[in-house]
Amino acid sequence: MGMFPRVFYGWNLVGVSLVSGAFNAGVAMWGLGVFASSMEMELGWSRSALFLGLTIRTGMTGLFSPIVGPWRDTKSGPRALMLFGAVILGLSLMALKWVDSLWQFYLFFGVIGALGSLGAGGMLTQTILPKWFIRRRGIALGIASTGGAMGPLFFPISIFALISLLGWRDAWFTLGALAIVVLVPLALTVRTNPEDIGLLPDGDTEPAAPVPSGTAGSRPSRASEVSLTGRQALRTTSFWLIILAFGLGGLGQQGFQSNWVPYMEGVGFESSTAALAITVYGIFSVSARLWWGILADRYQVRYLLVIQSIMTGTSVLLLIYVMGPFMLFAFVVIFGATMGGGFMMRPLIVANYFGRAHIGAITGYMRPFQGVTTAIGPVVVALVYDTLGSYFWSFVAVMVGYGFTAAVIILAKPPRQQMERQQETVSAT
Repeated sequence: MGMFPRVFYGWNLVGVSLVSGAFNAGVAMWGLGVFASSMEMELGWSRSALFLGLTIRTGMTGLFSPIVGPWRDTKSGPRALMLFGAVILGLSLMALKWVDSLWQFYLFFGVIGALGSLGAGGMLTQTILPKWFIRRRGIALGIASTGGAMGPLFFPISIFALISLLGWRDAWFTLGALAIVVLVPLALTVRTNPEDIGLLPDGDTEPAAPVPSGTAGSRPSRASEVSLTGRQALRTTSFWLIILAFGLGGLGQQGFQSNWVPYMEGVGFESSTAALAITVYGIFSVSARLWWGILADRYQVRYLLVIQSIMTGTSVLLLIYVMGPFMLFAFVVIFGATMGGGFMMRPLIVANYFGRAHIGAITGYMRPFQGVTTAIGPVVVALVYDTLGSYFWSFVAVMVGYGFTAAVIILAKPPRQQMERQQETVSAT
């Protein structure tokens, strides 16, 4: 052994997930909002027509997820998916330099871009890292999910600068080339399970000690964790409640956030101010995820999700009635600090409830249902704007959606606890 202990390989994958997630979220969701004004002005497209591309992208990703989901549990599947996704993502972005019609934009950004996103940071965070961590799963996902928050931290200002320097067409091409250069080498480092390279979850070096029956708490451990198959998960009430809760909050993700820049510009803020506000959101979202991750390793994740959803929804009022920079930056600070927790706790609750062995298949089954509101969100929000000339009612719907998320997720109890109560009932009779 050398002077310094070897770093557990799972932390390397946390870094890969972080970078990949930053690129995918930064380009797909935040980048499109920055490109919106320039593309609308030159091509004459409506805002709803432009954001339909994001709807297609999200919808197609959900459609393909059940197909590739089980492959994410295989030894080489995730590495191949990320490698394929990095190349396809880069080429699809580079092709946007030459688009002149909506069908071309929908093809490259929507359909082909969706194929690229199947191997992006979300796949790693949701299906690979839970296999590498159990006791430290909360903090690992908290760090990895900061990649999505770094999307708004770096990309809006960077893309705004690229468009100012190169024009929107060459800016798309540059982002595509950068995706290939950065993501392809990272893809080659992906491994599905720690056991594939002779390791144990969390970097443990000894077999897990047995846990007495009935003593397993809200924090999973390698000895107490039970992994359900995809079919078994489908038969639990918690599976469907989680889908419903995440679906209700889906409008508050891509549909809401991708329209921030156009909304801020529409109520009188300069483009540079809007980009700065999103950067501040990213800073607080990044830092908050670490603290949410620490809390999630100590307390039941569904209770934390309830608190997070209520706080996030309430903060939307600040944006709806924004009056000046103070309220704008107060909103992005609060929304970032609370929404950041949601991004890392959603994959966490799935892994904690259903185990790590078949998490790829289970998340694959969930994705189409969850993706409905997430997919239609961008175009619905933009369509409301095109119809009414205002974002008011769509932002109200976002706020209400978070409230319903809190109400539903509190009902989603861990399925293992349900099974234990059923066994106790049978024994008593």
